[in-house]
Amino acid sequence: MSSRRHLVMAILSLLAVVGVGGVLLVWPAYRETSRHNNRTSLLHHKGENYDIQVRRIATLTKQVEQMTRRVETELRTIPETPDIADLMRRLSMPVDGIHVYDQTFTAGDPRAAVPGGDLPVLVQPLTVEMVARFDAIFTLTRQAESMDRLLRVSSISIAVDRTKAPDTIASATIVLESVFDPPPREVR
Repeated sequence: MSSRRHLVMAILSLLAVVGVGGVLLVWPAYRETSRHNNRTSLLHHKGENYDIQVRRIATLTKQVEQMTRRVETELRTIPETPDIADLMRRLSMPVDGIHVYDQTFTAGDPRAAVPGGDLPVLVQPLTVEMVARFDAIFTLTRQAESMDRLLRVSSISIAVDRTKAPDTIASATIVLESVFDPPPREVR
């Protein structure tokens, strides 16, 4: 029986050596394969989400383009200064005695854009008085309304005296408000 016992022990030892050897050889490869499978499934998941993300980015890009077009066409910038001199230069029309007989600009004092409001936005009035043909008055008003900055036309008063000038020479007073947002003052 001892030879049989030796044979069983030899077989068990052989199986133990094969088992331990198999574990030592197979376990690292199994662990590496498992890691690669996890990475592969993660990449497949990202690949599936990639198409969704591309569509989402395309939608967001389209929305940004629409908002940019809206800002460029509908909204006006609010500068940090009223820049009255530039407004006067841009709105000034040549006094030629045919279309424009007289034109005067008068700047007022800055004040809050919204009386009693909490906004730091201010306005500075600019009064334009002119004696001109109606089309010149209309052109000046259109120029003011179409500027790339926020400029409010707060009032227009036009009077025509047909006894003095039969070809529609009018006296106009146009009050514009240059809206501006001054930078905050540093507190020392």
